[in-house]
Amino acid sequence: MRTTLISAMLILGLAGCVGQGNRILVRNDSDRIYSSVTVSVCDSTWVIHTLAPGEEKEFTIVYTSDDSFHISARTTDEQIVEGSFGYVTHGISDETIEIVFRGDSIHFDQKTNNPY
Repeated sequence: MRTTLISAMLILGLAGCVGQGNRILVRNDSDRIYSSVTVSVCDSTWVIHTLAPGEEKEFTIVYTSDDSFHISARTTDEQIVEGSFGYVTHGISDETIEIVFRGDSIHFDQKTNNPY
């Protein structure tokens, strides 16, 4: 039984059915320090308490519904930067999302790594 289970997991893994997800990169390309950075999509929320200049954080998510990204952050001088970006579809995988803070704006890039 154990051999059968391991074989099935190996086959599914080789077929690309196990561990599929989407990569989210959040980066600060400004000279400001951001606090309370919040990224939300598909009922998942990540909070970065401090994002220093040049710093990057990475998360992985499986899209469980159709949604868009909701992003907000506060700078140390109390400016709020926020917006909604992109669109995700339930079940899509192997995307890379880049969220880049540049002063008082957010640059959002969504690309698929899947050639199909």
